[in-house]
Amino acid sequence: MSDARVYEMIKDIFVEFFEQDESRIRPDATLFEDLGLDSLDMVDLAVELQARFGFSFDREADEEKIRAIRTVQNFCDYVEEKAKALNIKLPER
Repeated sequence: MSDARVYEMIKDIFVEFFEQDESRIRPDATLFEDLGLDSLDMVDLAVELQARFGFSFDREADEEKIRAIRTVQNFCDYVEEKAKALNIKLPER
């Protein structure tokens, strides 16, 4: 699985669903401060990630990792790790 592919898919979510300017979506961009997301946006983001990447978040098993997500790169890392652990082939762009 490719870091660039996951990053581009996550960037597409921010642009499409949160109407973010593509130039603001950087790996080091923080979700709350830089991109202005709130807790409801995080729920929407989780739902869309599940739909696009084909796996569910396991709140109990993944709670610590989910709470540690602060940046776009943190999301990319989490998605890649989760897909690899579940042996899920990520969709093509």
